[in-house]
Amino acid sequence: MAFFTVIKRHYVYIHYLADISIISINTYTSNFRCTTGRAKIMNKEQEQQILDYYSTADKYIHSKLHSNTHQNVFTKENDKYQWLVLEQKSHNQVEVRQTDRHGTITARDNYELTRNIPKCVGVERLCEGTNIQIPFNADEINLIYRFGEKSKAETCASLSAILPQIKDSDTKQIVSTTLKKLNSLSEESCMELTATTKRQKLTERDYSIKARLARAKEQLKQPTVAEGKKRRTHSKGDMEL
Repeated sequence: MAFFTVIKRHYVYIHYLADISIISINTYTSNFRCTTGRAKIMNKEQEQQILDYYSTADKYIHSKLHSNTHQNVFTKENDKYQWLVLEQKSHNQVEVRQTDRHGTITARDNYELTRNIPKCVGVERLCEGTNIQIPFNADEINLIYRFGEKSKAETCASLSAILPQIKDSDTKQIVSTTLKKLNSLSEESCMELTATTKRQKLTERDYSIKARLARAKEQLKQPTVAEGKKRRTHSKGDMEL
């Protein structure tokens, strides 16, 4: 277990009237970022999108009994211990916690509300047989998205198969570390992580495609520079006649 590092997140918030400037050191992207903009509160559409990431055939149902002004709690219909908690940690940060049938927190993810769809910026899963949450960075999550299979054994086998083909030492280290982390998860947690990751990435991809198509459609509606010059030339010629 020596390869795991306990990491703490630090966020600094500076308020300027209605606007908020956020300086953050994010362990998921390992980047120093500074964003400025108007504060955002999770709306119902964003809440439903996050809920869909974690939903399976056994859907989560909103619990008025356990929810409050700071967090919304969803439970399984036939199991009161399986919770999905969406807690607004700041104006544009939401923490999602998932518990198993014993009430133990098995997943802790963080989302940013800076776009039309919530963006996952932090992923942690419970190490099997311990109370340690294992963090996954962006590179590791991308590997799980690309090579993840239905079962833990299939996913690990898929990653193991590409190791001998990798020549770059840094990439090989990322794959090796991802394998170690996945092997430390329970079968159920590994399957959940893979399924949730794929739903997140596919949603982001579909949104990106729709956004590009919308921009292309808008560009088609606007006359080109050449067409504008041509129209102005014709207008000038008509005036001379």
